[in-house]
Amino acid sequence: MTIPARLDPEELRALLHLRALPGIGDLTLADLLTRHGSARAALEAPADELGARAARERGSRRVLRWVDRAIETIERDGVVVLVRGRAGYPPALEDLYDPPVLLFARGRLELLDRPAFAVVGARRPTPDGVAAARLLAGDLSRAGLVIVSGMARGIDGAAHEAALANGTIGVLGCGIDVVYPREEARLFARVASEGLLLSEFLPGEPPRPHNFPKRNRIIAALSVGVLVVEAADKSGAMITVDHALDMGREVFAVPGSIVRPTSAGTNRLIQEGATMVVRAADVIEPLVASGKISIQVPAPPSREAWETLRPEGLDSSAVSLWEALDLEPRHVDTLASAAGMSVPQALAGLLELEVRGYARQVGGMRFVRGGVGW
Repeated sequence: MTIPARLDPEELRALLHLRALPGIGDLTLADLLTRHGSARAALEAPADELGARAARERGSRRVLRWVDRAIETIERDGVVVLVRGRAGYPPALEDLYDPPVLLFARGRLELLDRPAFAVVGARRPTPDGVAAARLLAGDLSRAGLVIVSGMARGIDGAAHEAALANGTIGVLGCGIDVVYPREEARLFARVASEGLLLSEFLPGEPPRPHNFPKRNRIIAALSVGVLVVEAADKSGAMITVDHALDMGREVFAVPGSIVRPTSAGTNRLIQEGATMVVRAADVIEPLVASGKISIQVPAPPSREAWETLRPEGLDSSAVSLWEALDLEPRHVDTLASAAGMSVPQALAGLLELEVRGYARQVGGMRFVRGGVGW
């Protein structure tokens, strides 16, 4: 991959300063940099170029505090700042009407050099939706696609977790140092170290509602296609689809029950021409045929291969619980009976498996197998 050149500290500070000024979006910032040649020169631009609000805030204590915090985060967390027009910036983002001038990256930058595919969906999915996201994202990642999603709870989180072993990119609707949602702190840490986190927002930026539709355009732009697993007819996932269609990306959808609200969006997409997906090959084959990727359709893992992927460092009772788990959700009563223990004992063991990444609760006290690529 092309290694991003280290930015001159004063130029970086000026870029962050400009980005922190109110009223300066990506289009304005790009225009200022083109017109003045550098961020340091652009920061000195007259008020009629910056805008009245930005000119008033330039050099203010509030803005300087934000810049200082951003630099502290960049240095502390090893964040790489990717700048549009410089080495390392993802060329796919140039398909956007308003590509982010700055992109904050934390983790494995080499994932940006591989073909990527988005898996998105409902924040409150059904257990079947979670199972489908895990199965499809896992198979697609094992085939060689980097799985991109938005780090939200629900379908996003299931897709990221299933793809961690083979490559996943989380695009944030907040600063690169802000864990959101809080309950996904473990996944956030794992993606930051084993995958790649990206954000166009300054470090410290909270998860404001208007950030998420904006984030979705980056998910779509980075990907050769978008798979919607479950989504209501009006949802963030459908915004991602709109961006994908605008940029000529392929759209795929998992069908669902006609009486389930979270299937309304996916079923409508299929009616309107999206490719229906029930297995990873339904995604890979059309993308290969169109020349957008060149990978092999993976064979489904055998039950025998699955049984050999045993977790390490667990006591015998935890291993018994793990053996009772499946890709299909199973209720804690069933798991307790299969493992020969009481329900309270099973719940305690399942909590340990969840913490270690070997199990995941999908609602209704039902659990699926997790970890080791599953």
